[in-house]
Amino acid sequence: MKRIPFVAALAAPLALAACASQPEEPTQADADPCGAARYAHLVGQVSPTISVPEGQAYRIVRDGQPMTLELLQERLTFMFDRKGTLMSVSCN
Repeated sequence: MKRIPFVAALAAPLALAACASQPEEPTQADADPCGAARYAHLVGQVSPTISVPEGQAYRIVRDGQPMTLELLQERLTFMFDRKGTLMSVSCN
C-alpha cells in the first residue's frame, strides 16, 4: 500500500514537466520556406508574368499533367488550369 503514494508522488512532477515544455510555433519562414506568399496576388490571373529569383527552384504544372510527388519545401510549384489561369502557388 505504501508504494502507490510513492509512485504517484514521483509521477506528478514528471507530468507537470511534460506540460510545461510546449512545442514552438512555426515561424513565418517555416510556414513559407520557398516564398510562395510573394506570388499569392497572381492567383486567378490568366497567363501571369512570373519572375522567379535566380537560383530558386520552381516548376510549372498544368491541370491533368503528371508530376512527381517528392516533397521539396524549397521549391515553388505554380499550378495552372487548362485555360492558363494560375490556380495556386505552393512550396513543394
